[in-house]
Amino acid sequence: MDKKNDNEKYPNDIFKENASPRSSYDEDLTLTQSKIERVLSATTEKNDPEKGHLPMAHIEPIKSTVTIVSMVELPDPSNSFYDDIPNGGYGWVVAASGFLINFVMFGAASIWGVFSNAFATTIMKDRVTTTELMGVGATLVVCINLFTPMSPLLARIGTQLTMILGSVLLSLGMILSGFATEIWHIYLTQGVLAGLGSSILYMSVVGVIPQWFTSLRATAMGISSAGAGFGGLALSPMVSSLVQKYGLPWTYRIVGLMALGICLVASFMIRTRLPPGHDKKQPIRSPIKLSMLKDVDFVIWLIGVVISLTGYLIPLFYIPKYCTSYNISQADSSNIVGVACAMNAIGRLILGYFADRIGRLNMYVMASTVAGLLCMLFWPFAKTYGTMMGFSVLFGFVCGIYYALAAPITSAIVGTENISSGLSILFIWSSIAGVGPTIASAIQQATPSQGYIGVQMFAGSVYLFGSLICILLKVKMTGSLFSNM
Repeated sequence: MDKKNDNEKYPNDIFKENASPRSSYDEDLTLTQSKIERVLSATTEKNDPEKGHLPMAHIEPIKSTVTIVSMVELPDPSNSFYDDIPNGGYGWVVAASGFLINFVMFGAASIWGVFSNAFATTIMKDRVTTTELMGVGATLVVCINLFTPMSPLLARIGTQLTMILGSVLLSLGMILSGFATEIWHIYLTQGVLAGLGSSILYMSVVGVIPQWFTSLRATAMGISSAGAGFGGLALSPMVSSLVQKYGLPWTYRIVGLMALGICLVASFMIRTRLPPGHDKKQPIRSPIKLSMLKDVDFVIWLIGVVISLTGYLIPLFYIPKYCTSYNISQADSSNIVGVACAMNAIGRLILGYFADRIGRLNMYVMASTVAGLLCMLFWPFAKTYGTMMGFSVLFGFVCGIYYALAAPITSAIVGTENISSGLSILFIWSSIAGVGPTIASAIQQATPSQGYIGVQMFAGSVYLFGSLICILLKVKMTGSLFSNM
């Protein structure tokens, strides 16, 4: 490959030939409004002014940190195809495609409580238990996380075909759910089939967006992931309205066809910057290193995070059913769920911004503690539309802290050189948290008069217990309770 003069190269391009191991990192971390998910950027020795290769005037710092994007393998540094990353251009269209995918995928997953309440009051009334219905939502979430390592297996067929496959599976799972007459039908359709399609779509988008950006990579990922909050906000009242007008079966068919249309449009909008034939040349390999489980700090982190995450879905799934028991209409309960989803996205932005200043693990502990206290001290007394909306706003703001901070915290524990494997293990491990709503429903059935106090206490206690484990991890790693970590 012909080499250019150093001054002609983009100063922070990490995809350079013969680059030495990463030697320094920008510790001054900042977060703009759309930076929900951020990635690691580093200067190489070749572009380090202290080594004399570039004058300081040519250095433009990139301020970001590590997230799920770090699971994606970086391109071959010896390929000239990567000499000029546009840092925008058509990349914004790719980011918009990610927004649409997250809008449909996470939007539908987060409002399972609306679907389950509709099943419980219509088609399967008096035929299924709450535990069985909550298990469907848990299966969906587990499959989204559990199938993420499958993306390397599909790399050879290309990103667009992979996304089309995921779109078909997701929409087919939703449409077939409309024909369900038994609970196990929904487990297979909306649980496994839609979960598999969602996982394929998600990992495909995550792998393409970083190819188009350098310093604006975190901004692009923020735009993409913002679709999750807006999806929950829009789909929750829409599904409730469709159920009332057309019934649950046709609601599923309408939502499924809408999902197919949106996801196919997003799939055709996607464009990779990989050279022709790159996907077919990639070896099939697992990103997981089981040897990392020998790291005691990492194991403690996995235990703490999965326990606290167990409480995340319980209020979101239970709000519609809980509101029905207090004579709050389905339309109003759907609005409450939608607001919680929207506040979830806003909370990730704001809390993530301050986490860079007071410490990410510190913020994770504080937000999880507040979420737990809200479940135990606020939710039991919220029995009207106004008080439930207040709970939704506050809980939604802090409940999704895992999705904003889990990846950078993992990077701090295992090191940047192990971040790909660390996040893969974290994803698979976190799928266990999907059983939270199922356990909560079993607790409710054992509660006198099937009240909700047991559900509320369980959701709060797992948040608090997970926070306590994270505090112990911090003290173990830093030797101080008040250190910035």
